[in-house]
Amino acid sequence: MGSIKVVKLGSGRRTDLAGGSWVQELITSTLAGSKKCMLGYSTFKPKTKTRKLTHSEEELCYVVSGKGMLEVDEGFVYFEAGDALYIPPNVAHAVVNDSEEDVIMVYVFSHPEYPPTVVQDQ
Repeated sequence: MGSIKVVKLGSGRRTDLAGGSWVQELITSTLAGSKKCMLGYSTFKPKTKTRKLTHSEEELCYVVSGKGMLEVDEGFVYFEAGDALYIPPNVAHAVVNDSEEDVIMVYVFSHPEYPPTVVQDQ
């Protein structure tokens, strides 16, 4: 029988992004023993854009605060605090924060670790 794990923000695996933005893995098979999914937390600073990525697995996001958009091949998908986003596997997307406040998201992948990912805009 497994045991409940608590992973504090700040103790997971953090990846720093351009412009002071960052993501942190919180629940993964390595950090907490998860078998089928992983959970992370991200902060996107004002006036930043991430690299356009394609993940092999579906991604779910919940926007905790802020507003911005996902840049996809077809244009832009706008979001704000309180919205949930579903990103299908193999859909290229970049997070754009064109506002004056941080965008904070919680994200989940249907994979026990951060899934295989391809950078589309190198």
